[in-house]
Amino acid sequence: MSVLVDPPRYPAHGRWWAHLASDSSLEELHAFAAALGVPRGAFEGDHYDVPAELVERAVARGAEPVATRELLRRVRASGLRTPKRRGEKVLGTAVVAGARVDVVRAARVPAPHGTHGLLVLTGAGVLLAAGGRLPAPAGPGERTVLGFRRTWRRAGDAGTAGSTAVVHDGLLLPAEGERPAAGVRAVPLDDPAVAAAWWWPLARERAGR
Repeated sequence: MSVLVDPPRYPAHGRWWAHLASDSSLEELHAFAAALGVPRGAFEGDHYDVPAELVERAVARGAEPVATRELLRRVRASGLRTPKRRGEKVLGTAVVAGARVDVVRAARVPAPHGTHGLLVLTGAGVLLAAGGRLPAPAGPGERTVLGFRRTWRRAGDAGTAGSTAVVHDGLLLPAEGERPAAGVRAVPLDDPAVAAAWWWPLARERAGR
């Protein structure tokens, strides 16, 4: 067992909160939190926020009580630490082809930038370009940012400076009057290929599903 919990020292919403994390596996962390009765919505990319009254139960189930500094050190050393800015919400995290991928709801896409795709919702679903990709923006214009995918790879020791390469791929809404280029097709939101796409959590929120 490598689930960690720190002291409940963080006040919010009239309660005191602790952090529940793992220094080996997010799958282990999700399973532990679910067994503890913590909702998935409390997941913050690399930890769960848990109320003070659950800390003793977490320890009884095998979580290791540690100081906050120790928790951060071990999560960072494991490569599971997720960078996050104010106003961002991590909706999902996965490992794809050896790279760490976070899907983040946010109002802007931080640098360094990768690709930017338009989420165009229609009555038939979402418009996709060839190969099941989101259409790229066509022309200038003010676009609303729904969020982004952060893909980062580590080389060597996670604590070594310069060992992490990061790219952000944004998900945008079309600017007023903007239309995607020709060659797109409408695909239902419940299509398995769409549901497996990295941007699906953001599209689902936008569609109200």
